[in-house]
Amino acid sequence: MSPKSVDRIFEVYEWSLSRDGFGVDDIANELGFKDLGESEKIVAKLLELQLIEPSREQDAWFVPTDPTTASSQLLNRSELDLLERKLEAAQLRDDLARLSLLFRTSKFGSQHTNSFDILKVPETIRLMISEAAANSSHEVVCMQPRSGWPAEGSPDGETLDFQVLAPGVSLRVLYQHAARFDMPTREQAAALVESGAEIRTAGALFGNIFIFDRTTAYILASSQENGAVVVQERSLVDFLLSCFEYVWATAKEFDTRRAETDVISGDMKREIVKMLISGAKDEAIARRLGVSVRTCRKHIGQVMQMFGATSRFQFGYLVREATLVEDL
Repeated sequence: MSPKSVDRIFEVYEWSLSRDGFGVDDIANELGFKDLGESEKIVAKLLELQLIEPSREQDAWFVPTDPTTASSQLLNRSELDLLERKLEAAQLRDDLARLSLLFRTSKFGSQHTNSFDILKVPETIRLMISEAAANSSHEVVCMQPRSGWPAEGSPDGETLDFQVLAPGVSLRVLYQHAARFDMPTREQAAALVESGAEIRTAGALFGNIFIFDRTTAYILASSQENGAVVVQERSLVDFLLSCFEYVWATAKEFDTRRAETDVISGDMKREIVKMLISGAKDEAIARRLGVSVRTCRKHIGQVMQMFGATSRFQFGYLVREATLVEDL
């Protein structure tokens, strides 16, 4: 609507509030509108905006309504329409991304490839990761910090069916040490190991990543709202793979038959000490280690007690002076 039209609508609505009702002719006569058609258009717009309604007592007669009610109904409808359009756009974007993946892996498309694509719809991400796993012919590796997407509805290894892997395709998985104490993850890990997978754990991981046949990588965001990035540019995939191999080389084998509580607890405490010295807050340490804040604070208390520190300042001083981090 033009500013002039909006002003006319406000004028007519304000005028209607001083009356018990009105007809189209009343607008033209009392407000000086020369064109009856303009009055009819304004009435139609007021009806559309639910600022007036037909009178129940007289035909061709209208009465004003409360704008608060109109606002609630109109905005809800507009917001739903907008949300629906956003979802349709996101689905279309992901559908095109899947077609783009087919294009890039074709003979023609391999010569005209973008570096990465962004996916937003979780269902599409799960489907594409499952398809990539099923189509792998050599190797699948994945790094899954416990601070990534929650297990419910997530496209990570806790819900992704790795049974779709073809015979002969190797699977290596990196979890955080905290995964050793989570029974559902231990059961999942045991099933994977039984089928031939290698699983190791580390104190901290830096991303939720899947790499298929050393050619395609999926980087999952920390929340479903942020989606995932599909990478096929060779140098970027090689870099992500080198990051995985760096952690894998020092990670500990996940023996699902026993818990190795003491060894792993020491590794986690060592990481906590390093982060405390760097000034990290409890919440940040917990996210990095993949444990709850409550569990993290319990570990912090145990470490401080080991060193006889009564405050974090004193603890940091003792660790720095005695270089205890290396001796933990």
